[in-house]
Amino acid sequence: MDLREAKGWSYGAYGGLQMRDAAVPYLIQAPVQADRTGESLAAVRQMLGDISGAKGVTDAELAQAVSNNVDGLPGQFETGGAVLAALLNLDQFKRPDNYYELLGPKYRALTPAQVDAAFRGAINPDRFVYVVVGDAAKVKPQLDKLGLPVEVVEAK
Repeated sequence: MDLREAKGWSYGAYGGLQMRDAAVPYLIQAPVQADRTGESLAAVRQMLGDISGAKGVTDAELAQAVSNNVDGLPGQFETGGAVLAALLNLDQFKRPDNYYELLGPKYRALTPAQVDAAFRGAINPDRFVYVVVGDAAKVKPQLDKLGLPVEVVEAK
């Protein structure tokens, strides 16, 4: 929301877990204006630091996330393919048949303290790897200012 609505540098940024058997990476995607790449990455790093630090998640942020997730549950079963994907998910992660019925109450019962503890236990912002795609001549100088190691890989 910050990159899109407050700063106007993006049409939208989003992040989330990618469920896999052996690992569960947390990915953030934020297509931004090329001339704001460095500032955008700095803003994302600041947000990660805030949520993993003393600030944590606010009551309003949690309420919005819970509402979005609970309200979106029915839409996850709109097509035959979506139903099949849900069934495969149940099997892959050894979940009970009524798993999706139980999600709403579980989400609604979460507290900011629980979410903060789970986030801090699973996500370490210092271990993130940032992949930036763009014109290196425009983007690299912005990234160099952040003090992060930068490796340029030419497109083939």
